Amino acid sequence: MSRAGSASESLILQMRNVRYEAPREEADPSALSKHEQAAWLVEDAFGGVFGGVDEARAKTRTQRQSYVLYENLNFPEALICVFALALVSFLEIPLWCLPNRKGVWAWEGHHALCRAPGHIYLSGIDYLPVGVTLLVEFVCVAYLAMLAGLEMGFGRLRVGASRLRVVATGLLAVDVIAFATCLVAGFAPEFRLAPYLRVALLVANVPEIYGAAEAVVVMLPKFFDVTSLLALTVVLFGWFAAITLDDYEFENREGVQVNQGFQSLGEAIYTMFFVATTADFPDQMLPSFTYDRAFGVFFAVFIIIAVFLFVELILAVVYNEYSDHVKGKISETFTNRAKGLKAAFELLSDHVADDGEHQISRESFEKLVAETNKVEKVPRVVADEVDFFFSIMDDDSSGAISKKEFYDVCNILQYSFKKVRTTSWVERTFPHLAAQDDFQAVRRFVHSPLLDAVTTGLLVVNAVVVLIESYLDLTDTLSSGGEEAFAAVEVLFSIGYMALLSAQLLVVPFDEFWLSLRNRFDFVVTVLLFATAIVWVWPTVHVSRDTLHRLTILRLLRLVSKLELLPRYRIIGECVVNMLPASVGIIGILYAAGAAWATLGVQLYGGLIYDGNEALEDTDYLDAKYDVLNCNDYAMSFISLFAFVTAGPFHEMIEAAEAVTSFPGSGYVYYISFYVVGILIVFNVFIAFVIDAFLSQYENDRVSAVDENAESLDQTMAGEGFRIVAQRGSTKDDVFRAMFLEDDD
Repeated sequence: MSRAGSASESLILQMRNVRYEAPREEADPSALSKHEQAAWLVEDAFGGVFGGVDEARAKTRTQRQSYVLYENLNFPEALICVFALALVSFLEIPLWCLPNRKGVWAWEGHHALCRAPGHIYLSGIDYLPVGVTLLVEFVCVAYLAMLAGLEMGFGRLRVGASRLRVVATGLLAVDVIAFATCLVAGFAPEFRLAPYLRVALLVANVPEIYGAAEAVVVMLPKFFDVTSLLALTVVLFGWFAAITLDDYEFENREGVQVNQGFQSLGEAIYTMFFVATTADFPDQMLPSFTYDRAFGVFFAVFIIIAVFLFVELILAVVYNEYSDHVKGKISETFTNRAKGLKAAFELLSDHVADDGEHQISRESFEKLVAETNKVEKVPRVVADEVDFFFSIMDDDSSGAISKKEFYDVCNILQYSFKKVRTTSWVERTFPHLAAQDDFQAVRRFVHSPLLDAVTTGLLVVNAVVVLIESYLDLTDTLSSGGEEAFAAVEVLFSIGYMALLSAQLLVVPFDEFWLSLRNRFDFVVTVLLFATAIVWVWPTVHVSRDTLHRLTILRLLRLVSKLELLPRYRIIGECVVNMLPASVGIIGILYAAGAAWATLGVQLYGGLIYDGNEALEDTDYLDAKYDVLNCNDYAMSFISLFAFVTAGPFHEMIEAAEAVTSFPGSGYVYYISFYVVGILIVFNVFIAFVIDAFLSQYENDRVSAVDENAESLDQTMAGEGFRIVAQRGSTKDDVFRAMFLEDDD
C-alpha cells in the first residue's frame, strides 16, 4: 500500500471517530436561574397560587424584577392608599354642598357648606377642603396606577383581582381628572364614580375581601331560587289580604281604617313584605286584628311560612353555598401550594441520599432564602434565623432537606424566631445581689401563682373603689374632700401596681417579658398611671381629678384580661382572637355593601331630608323625629343603613325617600335592594360564619397555647445565656381548615 493510501485511510478513520457537535448556544442573560424560578414558585405557593412549571421557566429577569418591585411596593403602601381613599369618602364635601364652597382650599364649617331652608342634621364631621381630598386622590391613584403598570409587566392579569385593580384604577384616574376639570371650570358635578371605585379598589386589594365577594357572586343563583319562593309567598298573601280587606272601608273601634295598608294590591304586597322583615310588627296587623281577631290566624300562618321557614331557609342556603365555595377555594389553595412546592423542589434538588432519594442541600436552601428575602410577601428570614429554619425543616438531621420536609416550608415561614436572654438585667449586672435570699424570695413569688392572685385581688379592690366613687359622683354626694381622698387612694394603688411590675422585671428578662401583648399592655398602663400619680402629688403641677379618674378606667381593662386565668374564658377569648383574621373578608364585604349604598343614598337624597321640607310634612318619618336618620352626608347615610340593618324604621325611611325624590319608586328600590343584599345575603353570611368559626374551634379545642413546632427547637443553637422562642403569625389558615377541611385528609 502506498503512503498516500495509508494517509487517506487514517483520515477516514479519524472522521468516523469524531462526533458531530451542534454549535453551542450562549446562555440567555434574560432567563432566570433555577433558584430564582424556585423562589417565584415558593412565593406563589405561599399565597396558594400555581401557574405551572412552564410559566415559571418562561419568566424573564425583567419580569422578575418587576414582580419583586411590585411586591415590595405593594404592602403596606397599596393598603394605605386604599384606606386613605376610603377615608376620603367620609371626609370629603358632599357633592350637593359643593356650590356653597368659597374656594378649593378654603376650610369651612359643615353647616356653612351644607345649608338648607330648615334645620338639617349632618354627621358633625369637619369636611376637608375639596383641594385636599382631590390631592389625596391624585397621589393615591398615581401610586396605584404605578403598581398596576408593574403588575401588567410581570403578567398576572389572568387573576380576577388583578384585572379589577387595573380597571378600577384606570376609571378612578379618569374620574379624578374629570372632577378636577369641572372644578377648574367652576362647575360642581352632581355625580361621581369615585366613591364606588374606592370600594372596588378596597375589594380588589384585600385578598380576603375579594374572596368573600367572589363567594357572594357565586352563590347568587341558589339564593335567588329560594328568595323567589319567599317573594311568591309575599305576593300570594298580599293578594289574598287585598281581596279580603278590599270592602272593609270603615274604622275599627280605635278609629283606624280596618284595611289600612291593604287598600290596593301593590300596597298589600308592600305591607306583607315588611311583615316578612318583622320590622314594626305587629303594627301592620293591629287595624284588622282589632276589628276581628280571626285576622290574627292569617298573619300567624304568614309569619310561620315566610319568617320561620323561608327566611331561615335563605340563611341556610346562603351559608351552605358560601361554605362550599370557600371550602373549594381552600382545597385549591393547598393543592396549588403542594404543586408549587413540588415544582420548586424538583428545580432545587441537587443532592442524592444513600437510599437514592433526591434532596436539597444546605447551599441550595440558602440561595433560595436569599431570593425569597427579596419579596416582602414571604416572611423575611434574617441571617441569624437561617440555621433555625433549616434545623426545623431537617427533621432527620441528615444535613439536607427531603421532599416531605420541604413541603413544610410555607408553614414554617409563618414563624419568627427570637433569641431572648435567660437571665434578667439585675442577675447579669449584679450577680452578688441575685444570690441573696431576698432576691430568691422575689423570684419564687414572681414564678408562683401568688403573683397573679395578688395582682387580681388588687385589681378587684381597685374596681370596687372606682365603682363607689362613680356612684357617689353620679348621685352628687361626693364632696371636694372626698375627691382628694379617692385621688390619694388611687396614688397608693399606682404605687402597688408599680411594685408588682418592678418585681417581675427584677427576675424576668425584659425581652422575654415584652413578647407577651398582655405584658406590654400592663407595662404601659402601669407606667402611665404611676407617672400621672407622681405628677398629681407634685405641688407645682395641677392634674384635674377628671383626668386621673378617666386614666384609672384603663386599669379595669387589666381586670378583664385576668379572665384568661379561667380555662373556659381563656378558650372563648382565644377563639374570638383567632377568628378576627379569618373574618376580615366577611367584615370587609359587609362594609363594601354599606359603602356602596351609602354613596348612592347621598347622591339621591343628600340635602333633601330636613325639618322644614314641605314634601315631608305630615309624614310618619318627620312626626317620629327620624329626620336625624338621613343621607345628607356619607357618615349619616352609613348610620341610617345601620339602623335599617337592625330592623329600624323601614316604612318611615322609605316614605321619606319617596317624598323628597324626583325619581318615583327609587326609595323602594334603594332600601329593598339593600335589604336583599346587605341583610339577606351579606349579614346572613356574617352571622353564620361567626357561629361556625367559633364552634369549629371551641368544640375541638383547637386553640392550644403550646405549639409543637416551637417546642421542638434545638436550644443548643441559641448560645450561652439565651434561648430561642418561636412566634407564629396569623392563624387564619387554621381557622378555615378547622371549619371546612376538618374531615378531609
